[in-house]
Amino acid sequence: MIEIFDDFFPEKVREEIYRLLLRPQWSLTGGREGRRFWHIDGLQKEEYFSEYLFDLIKYKIRRRCRIKRIYANGQTAGQCGNPHYDDGDMTFLYYPNPEWKLEDQGHLIFLESDDEVSKIVTYKSNRGVLFPTTLKHYGDAPHRLFSGLRISLAYKLWN
Repeated sequence: MIEIFDDFFPEKVREEIYRLLLRPQWSLTGGREGRRFWHIDGLQKEEYFSEYLFDLIKYKIRRRCRIKRIYANGQTAGQCGNPHYDDGDMTFLYYPNPEWKLEDQGHLIFLESDDEVSKIVTYKSNRGVLFPTTLKHYGDAPHRLFSGLRISLAYKLWN
């Protein structure tokens, strides 16, 4: 049910995604009250994300699907995501950070129930993760000594 794709994009594409997502457009609107993290909404309005990247994604994941929405989440040390279900049918997450060490943490956590972890997907540079929206999940916070931004680019998809 959870598909992991390493070395998803060519390095030049990964660099461009990261560069575009580092533009000063972040707002502290992700998550919920008391557990906020950084967010960029409305990326489906940008041709680079909605056409160019989406065509590459569909080819790599071998699925016919449509975009519901595209956005990015950013987490700094201590900004843990909230367990949730997604909208749409499938979610594709992409990790554009240029470098990431295991000890930086920030992994994707899937839950079997409200208090039981079923799977942990390690955050890794240039990794894509595809999963059904019926799986409860959240992005764990980066380690307290991590000084950067853990970025995930999210594509909410319809079959």
